[in-house]
Amino acid sequence: MTVDEFFFLVYAWSEVHAVEVFAAAIALPILGTAAAWLGRGGKTDADGRFIASTVMAVAIAAVLLEILGIGIALGVKNVSLLNASLLLLLAPIVCLVGCVIGIRRVFPLSQLGSVKSAVDVSAFVAACLAVMWIFSMFRGWSLVFFGSFAQLLVVALLAAVLVWRLYRRAFVTA
Repeated sequence: MTVDEFFFLVYAWSEVHAVEVFAAAIALPILGTAAAWLGRGGKTDADGRFIASTVMAVAIAAVLLEILGIGIALGVKNVSLLNASLLLLLAPIVCLVGCVIGIRRVFPLSQLGSVKSAVDVSAFVAACLAVMWIFSMFRGWSLVFFGSFAQLLVVALLAAVLVWRLYRRAFVTA
């Protein structure tokens, strides 16, 4: 089986079971919120936080997989997004929105490890994309900067420190 056949097989299965996938996307926030609320009721709320963090991680992963699938469909396969099943496109978004609304009623999102990690990694990726975009504007050795060379070095140093700090925050566990 090739990778191309695998993608079409997974999408064909998902399209056949689109209603069940959408129902699961609605059930996950409801059941996850209820489980986190029950886990919060013990001696400590560590069980509830773990459940809430896991539910949020699953919802975030579903959205990331959807974005990856859309990127492959549009960029590699040249398939129109208008041909996709509406239920399959909405399911991860509905799941994430439901999880955010439900879990937020039980725990503040800033206390969940999966949300902190997602925010940190997203900030790092956004900073890297911004640096890549800035470098893509330069053609050859031409550099237009309205200021002195020292100011350019200060701006470059600040950008490097920002990216390094975001990297350490997202990926270093100390």
